[in-house]
Amino acid sequence: MKQLTKLQKEFILDYFFINSKYPGWRNIGEKLLTEGECIVAGEDCIWIGGIGNFIKTKKEDGLIGCLRYKFDLYMFLSSPFYKEVYEEHIKDLEFQRNRIASEIEELKQIGK
Repeated sequence: MKQLTKLQKEFILDYFFINSKYPGWRNIGEKLLTEGECIVAGEDCIWIGGIGNFIKTKKEDGLIGCLRYKFDLYMFLSSPFYKEVYEEHIKDLEFQRNRIASEIEELKQIGK
């Protein structure tokens, strides 16, 4: 499984995994990003559509009222769903960078 940096994980969690209706969603998402799978209480996937399209759930012997979640990171990262949000975020960051660089140059002109 690809090792993501902290910043990469935060981006994916904040833009794709967020689910304020389910306590612990962030811990589950992080586990899926780092290990690819985990066991979650409940009998339905907490993500429907979106990121949920890349998570397979399975009932297993010995798990009562829980599901094993498996996340396909590679399929997710190559999807149009991911690429669209990623490209929009990069454009926003570049806009912010250019705005900040412009502000810096303008402020440097004070007193010259």
